[in-house]
Amino acid sequence: MALSRSPSSYRGNVSYRILVKHHVDTLIEMRWLHLHKGYRFSQTSRVSRVTLRKPLVDWLRKLDDITPDIDRSAPTQVLTLKDEKKNPIEITEELHSEAEKLSAGTHKINEHLEKTNIDLFLDDHDLEDLQIRMSEKAKGDPFAHAYLDLTKRYLRRIFNNGSLQQGGRFYDGWWQSIPSEYRQYISLNGDYVVELDYSSIHIHLLYSLIQQTCHMEDHYVFGKLSKQWRPITKKMVNILINAKSRESAIKAAKNQGLFDNGFPDGISDISDYIKEIYFHHDDISTFFSTGYGVRLQFLDSQIAEAVMLRMLPEPCLPVHDSFIVRSGQQQRLEHVMNEEFQATTGVEAGIKSTVIELTEARKSVIQELIEDELSPYSQRLYRWRLKYQYKYFIRGGTSNDVPILKA
Repeated sequence: MALSRSPSSYRGNVSYRILVKHHVDTLIEMRWLHLHKGYRFSQTSRVSRVTLRKPLVDWLRKLDDITPDIDRSAPTQVLTLKDEKKNPIEITEELHSEAEKLSAGTHKINEHLEKTNIDLFLDDHDLEDLQIRMSEKAKGDPFAHAYLDLTKRYLRRIFNNGSLQQGGRFYDGWWQSIPSEYRQYISLNGDYVVELDYSSIHIHLLYSLIQQTCHMEDHYVFGKLSKQWRPITKKMVNILINAKSRESAIKAAKNQGLFDNGFPDGISDISDYIKEIYFHHDDISTFFSTGYGVRLQFLDSQIAEAVMLRMLPEPCLPVHDSFIVRSGQQQRLEHVMNEEFQATTGVEAGIKSTVIELTEARKSVIQELIEDELSPYSQRLYRWRLKYQYKYFIRGGTSNDVPILKA
């Protein structure tokens, strides 16, 4: 949990002396909490964080059966505008009307997410492993979620460079912060899920801007850049789309160590690699190294919003250019994604379907989670059904029913 150590951050009824100096610092001294100190550099800052130690976790688990279900309400503010240094700024009077229009769809989506059970088919041991991975990642990434919080299920749009036409992607959902391999274990209202994404969405969007489609079968395999170099080429293309200059693109490639292991035959340096990309994507090369990526993010975020609104009342979780829905909704989602992409661009979308195939061992663990009425997962699902699906129990449903895969 982020926790400011600055007294000036606390006003009104929240007392720094009581909350921080007494409560938090006492728990730190007891070794029930661990403090990760914040920092502030010229262009980077991070608020201090506290994480739970084992004695506090054990104590909380003893209270699990009697503590009320803690939940969040949908936020009233769902749009954040940042300047060129990525600092949040106030929305000016001239932008208020546009900001309200851009917020309306997110409010509607959040209203439905408030009544949606978004969980993970994981037992306590797997959840602990996930927590450790997230905590370790957060130590090196100040923007990463340090802890899994299943109540963080609401979305917020973040716009960049002081413009409501740049950026606009959806953030803050906990499912966006977990490692990608864990997304297959997401549970939506007690059901299994499927994930579909727009393949190479920014390449498709760039070609659509000139009303063309890419002539290559694979956008990242061409010329001297063979299939074995595809992962590097994909990263380099994305760098070029987002970089503000060729020099900054070269610097980003060096910082990421893309070519630490050398270059393909016929390519001597990063500049040559970039020339090869420019040559084979000549039709859209004028967009490269211009910082156009944030404008493409606005387009893909508008498409994402349209897809989620069309899917309502079905829950549809965004991960930028991909969407997670209940497994029975795959065909409908693919249809909606195609239609909304074409409505925005005038060309057909490239959609990749990721069908979740769980191993028999994993299915066995999930079955035990569901059937064990004392498991944390079953208890959370039971509380949600009791709160939002009381008719489910009236019609004969029980707290340990298997997932309901609806067509």
